[in-house]
Parts: sequence; structure tokens; C-alpha cells
Amino acid sequence: MKFATWRGDNNFTIDEEPDPIAGPGEVVVRIETASICGTEVHVTQGLFPNNPPSRLGHELSGTIVEVGKGVDRTRLGQPVACDSGSFCRECFECLSGRTTRCVEKVSFGGYAEYIKVPEYCTYPVPDGVGLPEASLTEPASCCLIGLERSEIPPGASVLVIGGGIMGQMTLGIAKLMGAGTSILSDPVAERRDMAKQLGADIVHDPGQTPLRDFIMDVTDGRGVQFSCEAVGKPELVDLAIQLTRKRGTMEILGVCPKESRLPSDLYDIHFREIKVVCSFGRGDEMLRALDAMAQLNLDGIIGTRYPLDEIGAAFEQAASARGMKTAIAPHG
Repeated sequence: MKFATWRGDNNFTIDEEPDPIAGPGEVVVRIETASICGTEVHVTQGLFPNNPPSRLGHELSGTIVEVGKGVDRTRLGQPVACDSGSFCRECFECLSGRTTRCVEKVSFGGYAEYIKVPEYCTYPVPDGVGLPEASLTEPASCCLIGLERSEIPPGASVLVIGGGIMGQMTLGIAKLMGAGTSILSDPVAERRDMAKQLGADIVHDPGQTPLRDFIMDVTDGRGVQFSCEAVGKPELVDLAIQLTRKRGTMEILGVCPKESRLPSDLYDIHFREIKVVCSFGRGDEMLRALDAMAQLNLDGIIGTRYPLDEIGAAFEQAASARGMKTAIAPHG
């Protein structure tokens, strides 16, 4: 089988190895879609720690084509979303519902034609979710966890800065959870249209109107009850805090470059009693994320799907932040 290896910068090689064979408790998944995460783009740009050579890819969906001893054979042919890596299920982090922090976690590397994974790392795709879209289950799970940690009250006004997948899923799931007036800001028209499809009441183009002026106008100068920065830029984190009303909540969801510093007025945060929540990793909510996704109109949320041997071009596209989600289709 073929798989991609990251060699540094935006350089990848397409390598080959024997097809995987499922061992006890394992399954082999034929990868349908492996979406490109913004964090992986940051890896290739030197903004997120990782050392080449490395096998990237953690937003995965596919079909189970082989099962090992102890796995129910009825799972053969089942469409599944895949976890980002195996975990021990015994350490403190796993038992606390934070399997992404498992001390023994081993990432799979999903830019490949097939992967072998423990059965517990695969989640059946429900009706209403297409197999390509199921590759977004991991980021959707991250968004679900972040929203639940933020404890948004019903009817709360919501601002999401950034219309990538994390921003889109946060807005869509927030509406499912009972959010009130919801606003998404992004300079790309296609992303603003997708936000409307997912339930945004208002969309904003930062190229036309400063976001601060816009939000203060639509909220009568009070700001929103909940804001989320889903881009990964310190200056936008600060802006989101400024646009959150007194005793509101601001969530840091976008991954800022390592060693970034928050350029905010700590007195102002303290004085206005702003709660700042950070969310990183999917927790243990893949199944619940799939249930939420089945209630959203995800048509068109994945844009261009590149073949495996064009992964370099795919990463260039993803880095441009144009359009919707960029993905790899290993089998074409």
C-alpha cells in the first residue's frame, strides 16, 4: 500500500509498505477521506512542534475491510470515522476522559490507502452523515467539548471568529445546543455562506467593516455572551475577549503558534469578569459528535479532495485558507 511521509517544510514523499493485517482486536480500514487539519498545516510551517520524517493525518473516515480475532465479523464493510491514535484506556488521562492526552498514545498517520487500528478506535457512521464528511468527526468532537466546557446558557449570543472547520462546527453545534443570535466572521464568502447553511443568523466580512464596530452595533454596545477564536492568532484572541460582554465567556479554540503571548489587558479581563476557556483535543466524544453532525447540513463542507500523490498541492491549498475543507482521497 501507499502512504505519505512528511519530510519537512511542505515536502512529502509517497512510500510503500506491505498491506496491513489485522491482529487480535484490530481492524483494517480502507481510507475514504483524510482531511487536512489546520494544526498539520502549522506543522509544515514550523509553527507547531513535530519532527520529520513523520506520518501525518488524524481526521479520518473509511470502511472496515478486515477484522482480527475477537472482532465481530458483522463489522466488515461498515463505514466508520476513525480516532486519531490508539490509547491505553488505563492511565489517569484516559480514565478522566482525555484520551488525546494519553501518555502511551500512538498516532496512526492517516494519509495512506489503509490503516490498521484497534477496533475501539472506529465509530459507526450514522445515517445522515456522508462518509467523506465523517472524516470531520474528530474536529467536531473538539468543538463539542469546547462548547460544553464553556457552559453557554440557552439563548446566548455567540460570535465565532474564523470560518474554517473548527469555526463552522462550533457555530453549528452551538445552535443545536440552543444558542441565540449567532455570528460568524470570515473574509471568505464561501465560508460565510456555509455558516448560514449551518445556522448562522448573521455573517460578517472583516474586509468590509471592522469587527469591533460591527459587533458593537448589532449588540447595542454590550458585546456577545460567548465568543470563540477559531483561527489561531493572538491578536484575534484579544479581539474576541474585547467583544465579550461583562461576565461572558471567551473560548480559545484555534491553535496559536508555540510561545505566542496574549496581548490583552489583564485588568480589563479581571474587571469585566471574563471567563476564558481553552479547548484542545477531542476528549471521548466521537460518537456524540457524529450524532450532532447528523443534525447539520454538511453538504459542500469538504471542498477539494486531492489524490494521495498530490498531497503537497493539497497542503498548499489548505494553507491558503481559501474555500472549505481540503482533503486527501487516497483511492481517488
